[in-house]
Amino acid sequence: MKQFTILVSIILCTACGLTKNNEAFAQNSAYNPTIEYNAINRGFFLEIKIQNQNILLITEQQGPDKIKALSDVEWDLLINKLHAIDLNSLSSLEAPSMKRAYDGAATAKLKVIEDSTIYSTTEFDHNNPNVKIKPLVDYILELAKTVD
Repeated sequence: MKQFTILVSIILCTACGLTKNNEAFAQNSAYNPTIEYNAINRGFFLEIKIQNQNILLITEQQGPDKIKALSDVEWDLLINKLHAIDLNSLSSLEAPSMKRAYDGAATAKLKVIEDSTIYSTTEFDHNNPNVKIKPLVDYILELAKTVD
């Protein structure tokens, strides 16, 4: 009888865990922010826009757009990294370096649009964001490399 009780307890706990994971997945699927990353300098242009589980990449100001659909895994990872950030603090984050002031780096900016509210960072050096947004920015740049 003890073995039966233990087995039923394990099954119930496992089922509850799966339900929670499915609920989290459903929340990430329904959550649809727009994330924009821009970097520009003399001779360098990069615009990345992520929306509706698609990534749009523009590498030339008058150049063609490149679009790729993100997989569910990529999307969930992106949303998890976004949720790790306090969006209200984006505008007050300080840039760790100022190479953009003398053309040592492209000037970059991150913007998140969520429910018609726009959250935006101040300018920072491309590839050197504030540590609080670094995981998200690095992942966005990693996703952009996969766009053909």
